[in-house]
Amino acid sequence: MDAAHLAGFVPVTPHAGQMHNYHLTMANVNRPVFEYFPMHDVEVGNELFYCIFEGEPDAVDGYLDLDDNAPGLGISISDKHLHNFDIME
Repeated sequence: MDAAHLAGFVPVTPHAGQMHNYHLTMANVNRPVFEYFPMHDVEVGNELFYCIFEGEPDAVDGYLDLDDNAPGLGISISDKHLHNFDIME
């Protein structure tokens, strides 16, 4: 999908509103905007991202203000909620 849209310079706004998708979204010049889903109570089944990552920046006036002292988008893996999950090998 990206290649076809990029070849024709067609802007795309994908459904990719979590931090771990923003790297790909921001890496393409044909994506002028992206969805932003602020932190909220998450329904069961969609909570994994919010449990394993921390440091998501907040949007202010429609823009993400990234921390210049943190790499990339500023998110990191957290083990804070690890006790809520069964780890299987």
